[in-house]
Amino acid sequence: MTPTVDCCAAADGPADRTLCGLRVLSELPLPELRPWTGGGRPADLSIRLGDVPDHLEDGVVIHPLVQVAPDGRCRFALAAVGAYLISSDGREVIIAPAPNATGDEIRTFLFGTVFAVVCHRRGLLPLHACCVQVGDKAVAFAGDSGVGKSTLAATLWTRGYPLLADDVTVVDMNAPDGPRVLPAFPRVKLWRDSLERLGRSVDGLGAVRASLDKYHLPVEEGFCATSLPLAGVVQLEKNRKVPPGIRLLPVTQGLGRLNMVLYRPRLMLRLGTQAQQMAQFLRLLGSVGGLRALRRPETPAEWDEVEALLPALAG
Repeated sequence: MTPTVDCCAAADGPADRTLCGLRVLSELPLPELRPWTGGGRPADLSIRLGDVPDHLEDGVVIHPLVQVAPDGRCRFALAAVGAYLISSDGREVIIAPAPNATGDEIRTFLFGTVFAVVCHRRGLLPLHACCVQVGDKAVAFAGDSGVGKSTLAATLWTRGYPLLADDVTVVDMNAPDGPRVLPAFPRVKLWRDSLERLGRSVDGLGAVRASLDKYHLPVEEGFCATSLPLAGVVQLEKNRKVPPGIRLLPVTQGLGRLNMVLYRPRLMLRLGTQAQQMAQFLRLLGSVGGLRALRRPETPAEWDEVEALLPALAG
C-alpha cells in the first residue's frame, strides 16, 4: 500500500515529540503529543510515511488485520484507515494512509494497537487501562472496551486527579524502584453522552473516527507529564450484582483476568512475547499487592466513594 494523503505530512519537517518517555520523530503530525524537551539524544521511535507491502514475505496471517514476518516485523492494516509496518525492534513505524483517511483516524490506531506492538517489542508492558495520579503515585483502572475506563479517567480528572494515560497505560517494569507508569498524552476519548454528563460540548472537538460519535477531549490542564510509581491496578466491572467498593481479588482470580488487564493479549501470543508478558504481569501483581476489582460507579454517591478510597490505594 502506497501513501496517498498529502495532508498527513508535517509541513515543517518531522515533528519532534515525546510519548511514554520516548523521543518520537514523526513525518505524520502528532498534535496530541507534547514537544520533546529531553536533549539531543537519537530518536527512540521514528514514524514516517511510505510504502507498506500488501503481504510480508513468508509472513504469517495471525488475524485478518495482522501479519507477522519471520524476522519479527508486524503489519497491521484497516482498509478505510491505512497500513502500518512496525519494525522488529519497535524503533520504526511506516504508515501508508488510505486515500480518504483523516489524521484523527490514522493516529487513533497508531496510538492503540500499533503502539502496543511497539511496546511489546521494546520490553514495555501495555495495560488496557486508564491511569491517574493520586498523591505521588499512579493508579490504573483496567478493563475491556466499553466498560467505562475513559469516563472514569475524565471524571476523576474533573475532580482534580491528573491524567497519565487513557486506554493504554504503559508500564516500565525495569525501573530501578519498581514498576513505573510512563505518561502518554493529554487527551481522553469519550462518547457524546459521556461528554454531556461531564457538562462538555462536542463543539470544536476532533472525532475519533468519522463514523463514530466519539471525540477527543483535551486535558492539557491537569496532565501528569512525569513517570510515577504504580501503586495499584483495579479492574472495572459492569456487573451491578457485585458489591460496591474496591475488592482485592484472590491470586487465582487475578491471574485469570490477565486478558482483561493486558492490552491486546492475543496479539502478544502471536508476537512471541507471551512468556515475557506473563512474567511481567506476575511481577506487577506482586509489586502492587494483587489485582483489585471495582463495580463501575454510576451515581454521585458511588463516585464519592471511589474518590474516598483512592488515598488507600496509593498509600
